[in-house]
Amino acid sequence: MDDVEWPKVFIIILNWNGWEDTIECLESLYSISYPNYDVIIVDNDSQDDSLARIRAYARGEVVESASHPHNCRIEPLNVTNYTRREAEDIQVATLSKKLAEESRNKASNASFVIIQNEQNFGYPEGNNIGMRYALKASADYVLLLNNDTVVDKHFLTELIRAADTDASIGVIGPKICWYDAPNVIQSTGARIDFWTGRITILNAGKKDGEISHFAVDKLLPADFVSGSCFLIKRKVIEEVGTLDPTYFCYGEDLDWCVRISRAGYRVICDLNSKIWHKKNVSTSQVKRFTEYYPHRNWVINVRKHARVPQFITFLLLYPAYCIPGVLKARQFSTIRCFVRGFIDGLLTPITS
Repeated sequence: MDDVEWPKVFIIILNWNGWEDTIECLESLYSISYPNYDVIIVDNDSQDDSLARIRAYARGEVVESASHPHNCRIEPLNVTNYTRREAEDIQVATLSKKLAEESRNKASNASFVIIQNEQNFGYPEGNNIGMRYALKASADYVLLLNNDTVVDKHFLTELIRAADTDASIGVIGPKICWYDAPNVIQSTGARIDFWTGRITILNAGKKDGEISHFAVDKLLPADFVSGSCFLIKRKVIEEVGTLDPTYFCYGEDLDWCVRISRAGYRVICDLNSKIWHKKNVSTSQVKRFTEYYPHRNWVINVRKHARVPQFITFLLLYPAYCIPGVLKARQFSTIRCFVRGFIDGLLTPITS
């Protein structure tokens, strides 16, 4: 593969009141070995000074914060700013001409697009906005990357190397370790049990070196890989569609991977590729996100993808599985969020 042209990758990062994490993520991205990528920041109507800070960073200015006292980038990026409507309305021919002109006028690959949303569209639709732009800009691959991640220098090279040599791979994600415990695995993909509503995170809590016994290619099949980072082929998006906006946050990665798998593609975690992920940085800002949406969206996923016997068993077992933990919290708001999420999951219209 070293003798051929590297596919064009558009890396989409969703930002919502999280400029400090976004800039730290960008710092790691602009040190990677992969030679052919552009970055799209989609801002989901941040109410802080995220856009001003990110634009200052893109201009090459030092942007300091309490948690990250300095950044290292001094070379200005080639920034293109869009409102959401401008990004959605731009035509393929117009965009192709614009990108060709920019390519002739710049010496580096450091193209940087900022799309400003007028409201918080949630994780799936926020990323969909970036994906629709990337497809019009002739992306071969799209990489969705959480802003609260830091990436290994070779993470994208390894993902592309695996995906581009195997037509059966539809979506591929890296090995994810904890940001605060860099050698402890957070996830290498997951298994789904639609009967009980349980998800098993593969290799969670193990030390990085403990999974070195896997096959030489280190490609681990999974039912789904975490939406904090996954690479998807253009043709798969065109065939399967984008993320389902119904979910708003949580569960959309599971849904997408199931749809991709049922379209005949493999879902893979590449253990040669590595990133580090923080813990629920954005959604922890609003408590109802972590207490309501996971229950609502898991019910929606089971309604969409489970067989009838599985769904009936799920209705009986999932509350029995969750309620003891909810009661243990001894907080009325937590119980109310679970009940409301479970009921809303049953009543929410399924659109895709």
